[in-house]
Amino acid sequence: MTQHTELEQELDRRLTEIESNEIGDSVHAALSGRSILVFIAVALGIAAASWIVAAL
Repeated sequence: MTQHTELEQELDRRLTEIESNEIGDSVHAALSGRSILVFIAVALGIAAASWIVAAL
């Protein structure tokens, strides 16, 4: 039982450390509305182009 508790404590410590390191990383920041719209537009453009090519 003691080992299980120690493992949980170590896991919590490691997760806290990872979270604190990643909180300031811009890679994990939320996307802006403009970025999402650009992503959707590109995805729809690729899908439309593939449908057109497939229809030929």
